[in-house]
Amino acid sequence: MRRGILISICTVSLLAAVVYSSRSDASTREISYQVKESNRNFEVREYPARIVAEVEVSGAREKALSEAFQILAAYVFGKNRPKDPVALSKSLSDKNDKVKLSMTVPVTTQSVGHDGQTIKMRFFMPPEYSMDKLPVPEDKRVKVFELPPQKIAVLKFSGSARKDNFDRHLLTLRKMLETRGLSPSGEPYEAYYNPPFTPIFLKRNEICIPF
Repeated sequence: MRRGILISICTVSLLAAVVYSSRSDASTREISYQVKESNRNFEVREYPARIVAEVEVSGAREKALSEAFQILAAYVFGKNRPKDPVALSKSLSDKNDKVKLSMTVPVTTQSVGHDGQTIKMRFFMPPEYSMDKLPVPEDKRVKVFELPPQKIAVLKFSGSARKDNFDRHLLTLRKMLETRGLSPSGEPYEAYYNPPFTPIFLKRNEICIPF
């Protein structure tokens, strides 16, 4: 009896997480791109120019990921000041006059440095903002700049976002590029599309290589 009740509670909790995750994902805009080739979980995409907010954090992977996310989230949700001189003058006297940006997906990460102990994380800015309209970060570690148009090879997969899972799919993606005679023009990076509470079997992850 107790076991049946426990199973029912777990089932209801899982369904609630699925529904909440689906609604949350649906309300978050994905950066636009064009698919030039598609084969199951493999895609070749063309991305237009995009503006990103970027930060680099060193340390143990999980801790660095968490800190980087918090820094960028703080910028997006108001730890900033308007770039417009008139609005800036007003914001200096009104601390509540902050710019809140909408969240987009994916969030990307990349291991950089000789020892790979530094995490580079990027948030993509909403497309309606140009460089001259985006607010200035209060945290000087946050860099805001525009990426040029890119062609990117992508391998999609679900499940854990652990590094060993990404590394395994990276090997597969490299082989697919070699088969097609495509040479990387940049370092690989990871892309995350779901909030942490998303059930693991619903998570959308990607490993990406520019070429």
